Amino acid sequence: MDMAKQTIESRDIIHASNERVKELDIVIKGSFVATSGEVSIDMPYGSMIGLFETPGEIYRFDYEAKEDSMTVSYPYKTEDSIYAIIKANPQITPYIANAVIKSVQDIFERTVQLLQACKEMEDILGTEEKTSHNLYMWKYKYFMALENMLPSKDIALCTGIILSAYEYIQHLSPILSELIEKKSEYTLQMEMRKDEAEAPGEDGQDTVPTDEDGYIDDEEDMPEALKGLMGESDEESGSDDETPDEEGPDEETKDALDKILLYAGVSDDKAEKFRTLVAEYSAMKDKTDTSDKARLLRRQMTETYYDVYEAAFMRSIGDINISTLMKMFFYFGFVSEELAGEKNTRILKRLAANYRPDPEGNVLTAYEWLMLIYNGKVEPSKNEFDMEYPRYLKQQYDDGEIKQAEMKRLMDDQRAKVSFELRNFVKNGSRMTFGRISSFVPVFSEESTMRSPDESMSTWKDIHEALDMVRRIDFSCFTRQIVFSNPAIGVNREFIDTEILPYIILMPNGGSRAALWQEISGAHRDTPGRMMMPMFPEKEISTYIIRLAGEFRWEMCRREQGVHWNDVTVPSLTSMFSDYLQFYRKNHDLSPDLREKIKAQLQAARNSAKAVFVSDYINYLAFESSGSLRINRVSREIIFRFCPFCSEIRQKLSVSSPAYQKLIERYNIKLAQKKHLMEIVCSKIDKAGAAIPAEIRSQKEFLDK
Repeated sequence: MDMAKQTIESRDIIHASNERVKELDIVIKGSFVATSGEVSIDMPYGSMIGLFETPGEIYRFDYEAKEDSMTVSYPYKTEDSIYAIIKANPQITPYIANAVIKSVQDIFERTVQLLQACKEMEDILGTEEKTSHNLYMWKYKYFMALENMLPSKDIALCTGIILSAYEYIQHLSPILSELIEKKSEYTLQMEMRKDEAEAPGEDGQDTVPTDEDGYIDDEEDMPEALKGLMGESDEESGSDDETPDEEGPDEETKDALDKILLYAGVSDDKAEKFRTLVAEYSAMKDKTDTSDKARLLRRQMTETYYDVYEAAFMRSIGDINISTLMKMFFYFGFVSEELAGEKNTRILKRLAANYRPDPEGNVLTAYEWLMLIYNGKVEPSKNEFDMEYPRYLKQQYDDGEIKQAEMKRLMDDQRAKVSFELRNFVKNGSRMTFGRISSFVPVFSEESTMRSPDESMSTWKDIHEALDMVRRIDFSCFTRQIVFSNPAIGVNREFIDTEILPYIILMPNGGSRAALWQEISGAHRDTPGRMMMPMFPEKEISTYIIRLAGEFRWEMCRREQGVHWNDVTVPSLTSMFSDYLQFYRKNHDLSPDLREKIKAQLQAARNSAKAVFVSDYINYLAFESSGSLRINRVSREIIFRFCPFCSEIRQKLSVSSPAYQKLIERYNIKLAQKKHLMEIVCSKIDKAGAAIPAEIRSQKEFLDK
């Protein structure tokens, strides 16, 4: 059987969590530690590194040498590989058996601890779905009893222990990984209210104050050059004119909840239930109360609210003259003046009456988005389990929830698609953008926004200005390469960089977060991504858009690279950035001080390469573009290579910034080569006596950016 010995120095990583499992290593000297998030498991002499993993999949853990160590490596393809390895090492099989029992104990105890922690956090957060797993306690007790029989010279006994323990560990490992991720998510949710932290910059400089997701804390933190790119914005950029607020009672919004329920046409029982829930919520002095009673009230009100919203939406499909009150409900979640406050009610009425759709069709309210779904203009988004609508129906059929005839009917049922989108994308998106998930409610109240609604409302003009600002700096951010072919004029296959702007859907709530839901629509790469923002954000819109652009860059690269997204032999943004973070300790281009800062950055990002990239990308756009260095040399080279600045900024930096001069020189050489090849293509077309196609002209313009 093929084997290879290797020596691992102390603190070196033998396998990282972004590598693919191809081998199994037996520790024959020293010891290792397996780490994932906050979980660590010791792996002493005799341990089998890879026992927690699935052959061919990505490593769940990072494996680091605790001291100078040595391993023997074997190919690891299937469960049969375990038996072959044992058979090849009879002399140390007893030690392997002993170490495996220790691994069972460690992984079981960590899983139990995390399971309990997740359940406690779910109680605090008030999550609807509770974590539950069968850990087969009897198996754990069985292996603990076997421990008393070790060490044993009985090779058959030791082999049986190892193989049966392997099966049990394979059951526990994915559960442990799921719980690690879930606890991290819950921790993030619970820390959202904490004070915003500052991330360290290069050479001792502090970066702009950002929160844990990389948001720029305030527009004042941006350099003047970046603010200038934002342009002038109107206060009411989502409406064509302003209607002065009217003082005193308003007949249209009087008894608003009753009118909304009447319009929706829900049953009397459901209407009365919603009235009662809204009244109880209105009476709460502390709308963020985390008691069991308060969490139950918010949960019930949320479920009933979406029942009412769905019924009202279906009624509105045939309504050619939707009232301003119903627009307030659809756009902002308004249900009563008592909850919203008299002043906010007047403002919301004016905003709803004056609202005009985005002429470019990229920025939409949740209501407009659902209408696109109903009209068949777009397909429903993925649900929280990453399933497209057809796959979700297939899963329902496989689980026996629906019959085949029903599955076929629902596949083309536009109302069912709207219901799916409302219950998944809109409902979950509203919770995410709200930011404080434990206290989320979908109805508008005075606590929904920190500023006046007319001052904080997201408008399509403001969002487009922020998008344009990003595009003026990172000109290729939203471009995809589309294949153009026209053999008749001598063009067999040319890649054309085509810009496809994402959809940005405004959720009917206030909030502190924005999110990238999916980078493409369906399976086609030439489709718009889907992003979400709160209708009434707490921060400047530009801070959300910059972060979303960074997330989009990362996820789009992962999508395009597929299984090679972290394969450094196929250079890409994600593979090279992941490689840089994996091996930064050995990178001689980084000083010891910078290595410590990267270590702290990784810890703050919970070892997420994406989170570190997004943080650096924000500083890259906000500061490096104006010559203020905030990220380290290695990160700068990678980001500039795959996210180059526009020609105007490149020209300025080539003169003013030594850190960018060589990078820009290399970029210009490659750019000249691309332009030369494009000229050859144009010459072929001229010889064919044909006009230059619009696609080729567009690509030439792109290369000049």
